[in-house]
Amino acid sequence: MYAVTPHGGALRAAGSRAPAASPRSRLRAALLRQWREAQRAAALNVPVGTVKRGRA
Repeated sequence: MYAVTPHGGALRAAGSRAPAASPRSRLRAALLRQWREAQRAAALNVPVGTVKRGRA
């Protein structure tokens, strides 16, 4: 039926050609994501955490 994997899970990562991200690049990506979300929230004049990332 359905493959049981966590959200954004191992099934997708197993087939990817990109090498595993280093902890440093993962941290950088997380910080960038937070910063972008904060910018969007400020632009829309709403509290942080209420703006959806990507597609709604």
